[in-house]
Amino acid sequence: MVFRGIKNRVFVHFWILFFLSMLFIDVLVLFFFLERTISRYTDQKRFALMIACENQRRFPNADENSGLLKEKSAFPKGDRFLFAEGPGLSGTNGHQNSQWNNLEEAVYQTLKTGRATTRKVGKTIGLLFLQHESVIITYPVKTEGKTIAAGGLETPLTAIYQDFRRIQKIAFIFVVINSFFFALFGNHQLTRIYFRPLQRLAKRAETYQDEDTLFFSVRKEDNEFFILSSSLNKMLHRIAEDKRVLNKTIGSLKAANVELKKAQNDVIRAEKLATVGRLASGIAHEIGNPIGIVLGYLDLMKQTDLTPLERSDFIERSEKEINRINHIIRQLLDMSRSSAGESKPISIHHLLKDLILLLNYQPSANAIVLESNLEATDDYVIADPDQLRQVFLNILLNAVDAVTLNPSDNARIKIFTECITENNDMPSDPEKNVIKVTIQDNGPGISSSHLPHVFDPFFTTKEPGKGTGLGLSVSFMIVEKLCGHILVSNSEEMGAVFQVILPLSGTRQE
Repeated sequence: MVFRGIKNRVFVHFWILFFLSMLFIDVLVLFFFLERTISRYTDQKRFALMIACENQRRFPNADENSGLLKEKSAFPKGDRFLFAEGPGLSGTNGHQNSQWNNLEEAVYQTLKTGRATTRKVGKTIGLLFLQHESVIITYPVKTEGKTIAAGGLETPLTAIYQDFRRIQKIAFIFVVINSFFFALFGNHQLTRIYFRPLQRLAKRAETYQDEDTLFFSVRKEDNEFFILSSSLNKMLHRIAEDKRVLNKTIGSLKAANVELKKAQNDVIRAEKLATVGRLASGIAHEIGNPIGIVLGYLDLMKQTDLTPLERSDFIERSEKEINRINHIIRQLLDMSRSSAGESKPISIHHLLKDLILLLNYQPSANAIVLESNLEATDDYVIADPDQLRQVFLNILLNAVDAVTLNPSDNARIKIFTECITENNDMPSDPEKNVIKVTIQDNGPGISSSHLPHVFDPFFTTKEPGKGTGLGLSVSFMIVEKLCGHILVSNSEEMGAVFQVILPLSGTRQE
């Protein structure tokens, strides 16, 4: 269908091109022959005028007072003849009719100068546009080198134009028909040489399959298309080969991606276990105290002189201490348990409150004041709760370690949240609502030389055995995966400031 439309347009263009070319040639030829015909016609009239003037001089029959004569038998109807002789021309003033003005002027000019002239005058419909209506021819009659008389003839050219217009009509019909056949023949040749090979190539392309060994084929007599088909075959061979290499590369990349994800999860889990170990070492003391209390109550209950009320009170107190131990152990299990990686809406405020409660069991955090100012109007984000808990716990534990390096009575860690609007580089979503969590301590801060490397893997300023250097690196990776940002800087007063910026889920949940 596409080629059929192209063929029709090509045929129309061919016809227009041939028609305009032949019409241009026809107009040129007709104008050439028209000018030659007028020239021959003028020569004939000039010769007839010469004979008429000579006869008029030999056989005068003019009005002696006027000096103007007409010879009606020498020229056909429609021609106007004027003959003037003698230097005086005493009767010319009596013949100032408007139709004779041009002819009289030409005759008298010839009588005065002694030179024959040819002049075209008037306007009429010619071949394609306005042409001269008639031609005036003059002839001087001389004796012994002196001009004694002059004759003039004005003959119309309309009859010649009429004949050529009839010829032009026939020529126009011939041009139209001839252009049609020329266009038909040219279109047929173009179809045979170009369109049919193109149709074969297009049909072969539509039915092409990856497993085909021979892609495009045309006849050798199709000249350039044979070269084109050979080039296409070579190109498709290269594409097929590149496709096999690409599939192989994609397969290896998929395998590498699976291994990379596995290694990433292992690193996150290892850092998580390391964090849990740090918490467990501090919480062991908290668990030891209730266990000692429970053992003390058990010893008391061995006494035989206890009243039922006292025994019931010891049992109740022991149960509370055991529940306290169970609560601490469950929190440790939640921290160490491997997450399924399921993202869901999670409240940042609830998460931070749980972590603050967990830090209260750390002996090193007993002297630290934890201030929280959770003012964000919307705190729900879409994330894996376990991984997000890992991010904030790593930052908080680092803050605890930082303030313990600078022992004082006013050691404190501040946690506050706020909702902001962040500009986005994406044109479809220029702005997005985010929550910013800021964790600030009043420790010694971070050295300016260490700031660019804080999130580098295995970078740590702690003593060997007290840190893996992966905590902040894993946190950075988790936050980036959530399309967020994690920033670090030193406060103007003292200490380090960590900012975690996460996109809000867009639906507030109570």
